[in-house]
Amino acid sequence: MTAWKVFHVVFRLKAPMHIGCGKSGNLQRTYPFVTGRVFWGAVTARITRNNPEALRQHGQQAYRLIGDLVHQDLAYTYLYPAVKGSSGFEVQWPWAHGFISRHIRTYASTALAYPEQQAEEASLHETEYLTPFTCDTGEQVYLRGYLFAKESSTLQWQTALGKLQFGGERCYGWGDVEMISHDDQTTTSELFDGQARFIDGDFPVIELSDSSEGRLLAHTEADNCQAHGLTEPLVGREWRSGNPVNRHAGQHVAFNAFCFKPGSAVTSLPCRFQIGKYGIWSPEPSP
Repeated sequence: MTAWKVFHVVFRLKAPMHIGCGKSGNLQRTYPFVTGRVFWGAVTARITRNNPEALRQHGQQAYRLIGDLVHQDLAYTYLYPAVKGSSGFEVQWPWAHGFISRHIRTYASTALAYPEQQAEEASLHETEYLTPFTCDTGEQVYLRGYLFAKESSTLQWQTALGKLQFGGERCYGWGDVEMISHDDQTTTSELFDGQARFIDGDFPVIELSDSSEGRLLAHTEADNCQAHGLTEPLVGREWRSGNPVNRHAGQHVAFNAFCFKPGSAVTSLPCRFQIGKYGIWSPEPSP
């Protein structure tokens, strides 16, 4: 049986953060959390850039090779907004009443047509983002979650966590975070203050117990999942330079799964889920 170590990770959000989840009219919508796919991409990019020898030896393929190692040696939950409270970092669940008005804002921008010195036609758009401070009381916003690492892993992921950016618009400084802690959690198997529980095994398993609210805390494969909530396909654009076609930035379209969205409610408790690639949950097979 593979032994996994559990780490409670907390980041301070230093800038607006946009985690793209589709477009509605001229509005670029955002997820109000860091998905596993975004976390995987940020960690993979940072580990690779911290490893010049791998880049010299493998070139751009180093990103794919190290990304595969991250899939193999690490698992993770989604990262949720949190604020400091009397009991520590208190998660602000996106499905709670009042979350959007407190945490989400939009930024309007347009492309320029330089010869005419005016806005380019049909380019005006708004971008949603998670604010680094709450909109009502100005409290600092943090990102809180859990990382599971194989005890045998040699990946330098701890160093990578110190210099990450999440999501889109990174060239403008968006998505910048500061590592606050990545504590080794050995005293309890509870996650998110009792909303879930970690179970060690060949694959990391998450249990939603009778005492939890029964909410899915990650995208969860809809097949054989008994839940009520919204569903969506997880589709993203990737840069796969090794492809014979569609090999440039954003040209390869990858489909991961058809999933229930985080916040969907399971129909019965307790229930267990395996954590797969990109932090996606799947119902644990019956014994």
